[in-house]
Amino acid sequence: LIRRMPECSGVMGEEYESVPLQPFLHQVSGHTGMFQYDDKTVCKPLNVREYNFYLNVPHNLKQFTAEFRGTIEVEIHEDSDGYVTILGHRPTSTDWQKSSKCENFSERASQKVKKEEGQHSLRLLRSGSVEVSTQTDQVFDSQDSTNKTENINPWSLRCHKKTLTKLRKANQGPVTHCKFILLENVAAQYCHPSILDLKMGTRQHGDDVSPDKKERFMKKCQNTTSSSLGVRICGMQVYQEDSDKYVCVNKYYGRSLGVDGFKQTLHQFLHNGFVLRKDLLDPIIQKLKDLHRHIQSHDTYRFYSSSLLIMYDSSSQDDHPGKGLGNDKAGPGSNPVDVRMIDFAHSTHSGFQNDTTVHSGPDQGYLYGLKNLIDVFTDMR
Repeated sequence: LIRRMPECSGVMGEEYESVPLQPFLHQVSGHTGMFQYDDKTVCKPLNVREYNFYLNVPHNLKQFTAEFRGTIEVEIHEDSDGYVTILGHRPTSTDWQKSSKCENFSERASQKVKKEEGQHSLRLLRSGSVEVSTQTDQVFDSQDSTNKTENINPWSLRCHKKTLTKLRKANQGPVTHCKFILLENVAAQYCHPSILDLKMGTRQHGDDVSPDKKERFMKKCQNTTSSSLGVRICGMQVYQEDSDKYVCVNKYYGRSLGVDGFKQTLHQFLHNGFVLRKDLLDPIIQKLKDLHRHIQSHDTYRFYSSSLLIMYDSSSQDDHPGKGLGNDKAGPGSNPVDVRMIDFAHSTHSGFQNDTTVHSGPDQGYLYGLKNLIDVFTDMR
């Protein structure tokens, strides 16, 4: 099934309910800004290839991807004072809210959404600067040359500025309507989500890129652990219980790492400021082995330039010195760790969107990266 739909339009033909889109605070990587639609759902600008991929995710990979929850019309509005605000418009009759994963969207969660409305806002001025208004007590420390401290992940702030600027330029009028896709907020189950974003595979360029882009992508792979390990760090945030802050690194940091630096950063990812969370190693390894087995079963599939998220709650352990915070804010169905595939704008397989290049066998570059990840985590036991 191939569906073609406009990424931007100027007309809405159905009755829509409006939802102010909040910045998603925990975005650690990517090119476009993620917005929070509600407590359990995020959204991002629609890419047609990615949209069609989500419509046809293989059944045994659905547990490793965010649940796809449809599309919304997003209104980019610029007022007379030069502020840009964003509203999501969803048809009043929605089926996704009745899905099995959304039935437990309890009254308590709904109250949390209402409580958090207005707590986080992001506006772009005509000058290009971004204003972030937030009442959160979360603190993010950027571990780069800037050493900035923010109330939102620094990379998320960067992506929002880029996305809002791009969408605003797409239409010079006061209002622009664009399509966004809705996805499950996979970090919502955690109180203090520590997130590792890994660019998977030995090749990052899609089959349809220009020769110049292909050369650039190949050089990035050759000069990073993408070549030696089949995986490189694209972004990370780790909640430190001793300082009550998130430590953040971005893709440029990840590109600078050799094999030893990569291993040390994975060690840092599992250290919450008090202890190395060795209790998480077995569940992480098991999930990676399960994913390896499923990827191996899919002939012709290629996941070029996609990422793998590994997540856990840094405040879920009671038996360590210090605060001893329990995971009382996470839902009863939350997992100690979660592993999800994201970003499918360059993925392909036989019969997908009439792609002329058809590959043979499973994605060996992706499998190579998974094998090395499993080995690194196994050595940390």
